[in-house]
Amino acid sequence: MKAKIKLIITCRILFTAVARLTYLTVFLCFLPFIPRSQTLVFKGIVKDEQTLKPIPDVNIKVIGTTLGAATDKTGRFVLKLDKIPTSLGFSCVGFNEEHFKVTKITDIQLEFLLRSKAYNLKEVNITSNNYSFLFKDREYSVLDYELMDDNVLLLIFRTLLKQSQLVLLNRNGDTLAVSALPELPPTRLYKDFLSNIHYCSKPGNAYQCFYNREAMSLDFLYKTKLDSLRILFKPFIFSMSDHIYFQASILNGFGTTFGIIEPGKGKKYIRQVINKKKITEYTDDQIFYQKWNAGCPPQHYFMQTNPDEFDIEPAFNFSVGDSGGGAYEKNEARAHSFEYFNMIFPVIKTRDNTIAFFNFGNDVIELMDKDGKLLQKIPITFHKGFLSKYDSVTSVRLSESGWRWSPMILVDEFNRNMYTIFLKNEMVRIHRINMETGQLHAGTILPLPFPEKIELYDGEAYFLNKGVNENWKLVKCKL
Repeated sequence: MKAKIKLIITCRILFTAVARLTYLTVFLCFLPFIPRSQTLVFKGIVKDEQTLKPIPDVNIKVIGTTLGAATDKTGRFVLKLDKIPTSLGFSCVGFNEEHFKVTKITDIQLEFLLRSKAYNLKEVNITSNNYSFLFKDREYSVLDYELMDDNVLLLIFRTLLKQSQLVLLNRNGDTLAVSALPELPPTRLYKDFLSNIHYCSKPGNAYQCFYNREAMSLDFLYKTKLDSLRILFKPFIFSMSDHIYFQASILNGFGTTFGIIEPGKGKKYIRQVINKKKITEYTDDQIFYQKWNAGCPPQHYFMQTNPDEFDIEPAFNFSVGDSGGGAYEKNEARAHSFEYFNMIFPVIKTRDNTIAFFNFGNDVIELMDKDGKLLQKIPITFHKGFLSKYDSVTSVRLSESGWRWSPMILVDEFNRNMYTIFLKNEMVRIHRINMETGQLHAGTILPLPFPEKIELYDGEAYFLNKGVNENWKLVKCKL
């Protein structure tokens, strides 16, 4: 009986083994016909959008799958993908969650930038060593400021402007001089093209400010009417050698002309530019308004009476809003800032005592000598509205879209480097312009939202900022 049971068990084991062998043989025979999925290897590095330092322990997930990875101590990661295109999600403590779309695999390690959550908070102490408060006071608020040589002049006030002072600080925040004002109430500080600073009062007077280093005091040398001062200095933009350079708007903001005033020789025009593309757009708009809006003014035509004079029949001024003498109401002025953003014509003195003319209508920077002779044309693209993800010298990839160029060129008064800015929501990003290539260097995001009156000096940005239930303060940020 036992021998029979052993025989049955042995037969069953043998049968199972043969069956498994048969199944394995069949599987191996058909294995070449089973489709195999291709594994794609994707490499990248994740950095802080502000500091550009690598971020460790970032979780990367392939959206819609269970695939994922994490960055190492150097911010690098390797991710295996089944297919492309695909979407990746990036998350890390202290940073906003971001999403990126991968459309192709390359051998180049891509950089991904994450923004700190602190940037979206109105009232938070951001732990960063690249900025500081040059002036922050619970009792006094900053009404205005100007860079005065290597120092900073602040106009501060309290109790509805009834108590106001001028304070001169060095760039480390040390107080050099404090002065009462010659006339109340205050309105602002005004810097002319010769870098003289004037204190302006509500009655309409302007007083030139002078720092007496020996007495360590602020003196007021001259008293003039602010309107007269503006009319006198408005056309002038800078001086170089014995030349004074002027600039004027023509064709209601559609063009510009600039030139030189030489001692004993009078006025000489060296350049005149008209944004013809915007004129065409404006004319098309007027035709549309005539067709659809009853009572709309007739179409305006541009006329040239002689090679040196241009004119346009009366229309609204594209260069200013209604508060400045134009015909724009608030919403139209806001629309103008986006639609006609490149209708600015900065003319700036460079560190080499040449002239840099930003001709945005023709997408170039024109470099000229002091007499207006063209030396070089540098092509530019950064003013096209949005910052390209790869449009920078360092090819740093932005974490998300939405950074729109602001029609502004900033100049570092110390080294004459030139910068431009991009805006997104309440944040400002500053990029230095490479004056040899026209491209942008990696930018710096100002650490606080809604910065006002940004000025640059020796690689640092100064700006005014006000939080909820706070006084206006002056902030200094390293670029």
